[in-house]
Amino acid sequence: MIIARPEWFGIRKYTGWGVSIKTWQGAVYFAGMFLALIVLQLIPNQSAESKLVLTGVWLAFLLIDMADVMWKLKKDERERIHEAIAERNAAWGMMLVLVIGVFVELTYNALQQKIYVDPFLIGALVVGVMIKSITNYKLERED
Repeated sequence: MIIARPEWFGIRKYTGWGVSIKTWQGAVYFAGMFLALIVLQLIPNQSAESKLVLTGVWLAFLLIDMADVMWKLKKDERERIHEAIAERNAAWGMMLVLVIGVFVELTYNALQQKIYVDPFLIGALVVGVMIKSITNYKLERED
């Protein structure tokens, strides 16, 4: 446990991923983290590089702290099943948008007589397929 406590937060169900504020302590935590970011940006005589490094350290701390909280949040079996179904549906939706994006980009570039697709779109699709394959393989071996 770093700073934030799991009891200050709830599972975000309807507005994306992550946590939602459940208690006043959670609100104070996020206000303090936001204030720390502002203070880091307002330090006088600071180069752009040092601001970037400080912001990166701040962001890494926030992500590690929130990952710790999310890992420790309690869920019952019903919540786990609902979350798994919601995650599956979200993944299908994102994959559909990525495939459409690749198709649109290929079509647009073909009309300009060049072949190019943003490598991040292709990377996202390839990584998604790899994760699904590895997960299915691992789950089948465990059964």
